[in-house]
Amino acid sequence: MDITRREARLLKRQLLDSPVAPGVSSYLINAGTDNVLNILEEEYFKEDLAEGISCFKYVEGDYGLGKTQFILSLSNKAQNNGIVTCVVSIGKECPFSSQLAIFQNVMSSFLAPRIPEEEGQPPKGIEVLLQRWVQKKLRELGVDKGQEVPNQIAAGIKRTFNSPAIGVKNPQMFVGLQALGKRILDLECGASKNVTDDELISWVRGTKISSKGLKELGLSEPANENNAFSRLKTTIHFLRTEMGYRGFMIAFDEGTRTASFRRGSIKQKQAIENMLSMINDSAEGEFAGIMFIYAATPDFRSDVISNYRALKDRIGSASFRPGMPITPLINLDVLYNNDVTISIGEKLMDVFEKSDNFIFDRELQRKNMSNIIDAQKEVMHYFDKVPPRAFVSTYCKFLVNQVHDQKSANLQEAISFIRDQDSEVFEEDA
Repeated sequence: MDITRREARLLKRQLLDSPVAPGVSSYLINAGTDNVLNILEEEYFKEDLAEGISCFKYVEGDYGLGKTQFILSLSNKAQNNGIVTCVVSIGKECPFSSQLAIFQNVMSSFLAPRIPEEEGQPPKGIEVLLQRWVQKKLRELGVDKGQEVPNQIAAGIKRTFNSPAIGVKNPQMFVGLQALGKRILDLECGASKNVTDDELISWVRGTKISSKGLKELGLSEPANENNAFSRLKTTIHFLRTEMGYRGFMIAFDEGTRTASFRRGSIKQKQAIENMLSMINDSAEGEFAGIMFIYAATPDFRSDVISNYRALKDRIGSASFRPGMPITPLINLDVLYNNDVTISIGEKLMDVFEKSDNFIFDRELQRKNMSNIIDAQKEVMHYFDKVPPRAFVSTYCKFLVNQVHDQKSANLQEAISFIRDQDSEVFEEDA
């Protein structure tokens, strides 16, 4: 496993604290979906998105089956290919029925392509994308961090932020992005920060804010439900054409919140309309170079999407498979089985070995793992397969007891171990 001991210790702590997908490290313990991830990478991240081609993918999986894990693993591949990523959790803070909430959450969740020397959790937000571009341009022109920026170089970069807002969906947004880019350049050149800087970032991110400083910049109208999607389209256009970002992956993860809207409610209908807008506008080139992803449980498609013919036809019922990469539906249920669970267990052992500088007796631990899986099926009444989240939660706690003190655990001992655990770790989740 290509990971430092420090990274392994952090990953181990994350897994023990909470059995959810461990953020940017999720790909390290991913299993079962590599074939699909590789196909999506080759089909979209290598070339299509950079050429302005867009797509929509609907990721379906039951509770605890790894939808978030899949999205974060795909995000890692996108990052490796210079694609800007954005993962938004759908729920109270971001109801999919609100275009404004979608816009605000996307703008605050943009993650710039990975920088090799960067450590820890990378910063997020539209302002980070602009700052990264400015810093990259300065380096290309021979100005290293901390060095004084010659006026001629600063003026040359600033010209990028002076192009006319011709043909853009939302001219005010275009002007706001230009103003923010100029201020970021000024700050990189040594200017002092002022109150308007924070106001400008908030305005660009979609916060309802008004001030004298913003009005002097020509920004008089905050984002709202009526202009949110036009501002998102303008932002993507700006980042592609002015900044040169080659593509975007924007994912919406519904998690356990499939009942966010009452069936047939106005909010549910609006959520469906928003999803259709993303699909249709992408097909028509208004959202150029984006892979949109929406992840939900099977009941969302059977209970909600099935009642909306237009959306049902666009998602279809044929599941993604090799040779058909453009198929929108990606069904994780058909990809996950007991062999995948075992592969996850092997990767978890790799993490624990690296973290604790310890070597497991793999033959012994594979027998233990098999008994843990069978015990979970019996105790938790799983039938053919144990959901990854439930397995990871239990197996990590089991491995803690095995490090430096390896023992055989038969089926009855595995059952006793599981019954001794806090019942909350077995709550089904996405």
